[in-house]
Amino acid sequence: MVGDGTTAIFITFLLAMLGYGGLTAVILLSLRGSLPFLLWRMVAAIILVHVIMVWTFRYEWQFALSVRNGYGGFMMFHSALLMILLSTVSTERVARFLTRIAFVVVTFGALGATFLYEVVAIYRVPVIACALAGGGGLAWSYVVQRRRRRAMKSVA
Repeated sequence: MVGDGTTAIFITFLLAMLGYGGLTAVILLSLRGSLPFLLWRMVAAIILVHVIMVWTFRYEWQFALSVRNGYGGFMMFHSALLMILLSTVSTERVARFLTRIAFVVVTFGALGATFLYEVVAIYRVPVIACALAGGGGLAWSYVVQRRRRRAMKSVA
């Protein structure tokens, strides 16, 4: 790696924020209808590049470094990555499910990371904003769907 690596680390976590913002946007857009697959695949590519950069510049491709803060975070982020990648080649119904679960998983991890690690503390406010927007959208959608189901049952 050239220099002290601060530029690479900055770009690595800037991509993380762009990926999380994109994931939030895709979640919100999918609540209005179909999943925007073209946008989602571009966002998933950004997320994949972020993960590759983390493995390159933070972990130096060493498993021991990737789990130095515990296996929980490792499992959380890599299971979310797997769901994200699978969702790009899944049917729309499965993709919507996987992206929503991945959003919840990534949100918990990202919120925790911005409070625990100095390297990503700068992203705390945007992560909170995305968490509130995406989480609020998912909660609102759930409430609306439950009301519709109840209304349909009472009519029938």
